Amino acid sequence: MLHSVQPWEPWDATEEEIADLYIIREPIPESLRGPVEEWLRQTFYVASRYGEVNAAMVHFIETSLRTPFDLGDPVGPQDLVSAVTDIDDKFTLRVVDLLLSTFVPETQYRTMPAPVALLNSHMERSGSAVQIVREEQHYRLARRMPEGIEEAAQTAIRDANQIAGQHLANAWREMQSMDPDASKVLREGIQAVEAAAGREVIPKDKKPQLSKIVGALRQQQGWRLAFARRDDDHPDHLAVLIGMLETLAFAEQHRHSGHGYSLAEATGHVQLAATLVGWFSAGVVTRDES
Repeated sequence: MLHSVQPWEPWDATEEEIADLYIIREPIPESLRGPVEEWLRQTFYVASRYGEVNAAMVHFIETSLRTPFDLGDPVGPQDLVSAVTDIDDKFTLRVVDLLLSTFVPETQYRTMPAPVALLNSHMERSGSAVQIVREEQHYRLARRMPEGIEEAAQTAIRDANQIAGQHLANAWREMQSMDPDASKVLREGIQAVEAAAGREVIPKDKKPQLSKIVGALRQQQGWRLAFARRDDDHPDHLAVLIGMLETLAFAEQHRHSGHGYSLAEATGHVQLAATLVGWFSAGVVTRDES
């Protein structure tokens, strides 16, 4: 991820106003519309000569996004900006995402190119629902997650075994895509939990499944969470853990039954999967066999 730019807090802002600044809004809030259009205009201007956008740039966008513009000749930077933004915000962001992928990270100085940094700053300050991330040797747009959530998921990915970490990374990457496949998010999240929990609960099973893991937890004695409890052993940690696992299992059954699966459900389930993978990987789920 890129360096985070915090929203600007006016000196006389109230607590309510400051809290409002940190709300994640639509992908292109009204306060971001002008900066996005100017960023596109400047990017097209760089690809211009004598005030005309290089035809290669126009064709690059048309073929990459399979959307012909049917523009006349010559094409000025503003003409191309209008052609892009007149379609809709979703297409505008796809063009931004495409253009970001052409910027090469300045690895020598460990800094991002100035145009990328500028757009990133505007997106952060406006509370856009999307953000700029670095993927290997290029930049892309990704869906923004609430503050703290992504850090927790990345910690779980880092602490998990290789298989669980890879599945969780796949789920998280899909969740952050501009048009996420909710079913894939759930499937990868469940496989991450199965790989992390299976190694601890049913280590000899080469194909751990949620149902097997839940069954073993019910049958075996001593499973608990490394959290404090009252003298009467409440809250029931095992019930909490089983309930979380069964929530994911039921979600998969519900999806296979033909019911719809919303983006909100996918977001919640990948966060739940990250929590479970983190718990099993960090020793939060323990067993007292005495």
